[in-house]
Amino acid sequence: MDVNIGIKAAIKKSGMLQKAVAERAGFTEQQFSDMLYGRKVMRVEYLPRIANAIGVDIGDLFADTGQPSA
Repeated sequence: MDVNIGIKAAIKKSGMLQKAVAERAGFTEQQFSDMLYGRKVMRVEYLPRIANAIGVDIGDLFADTGQPSA
């Protein structure tokens, strides 16, 4: 599964704004957007920061969203 899809789903489920997650994780809104939409590499070491910002476990970022994987 694409972790970007999982992160977007976790953000949506949390009811938070993408901008708020970015700020809490220590990214600018543009940096975070670039990572979520594949314009910049989503590094594995960023995942704990992102999960903490959303308030979920890292594993939740990989949860099945029901979308087929490529």
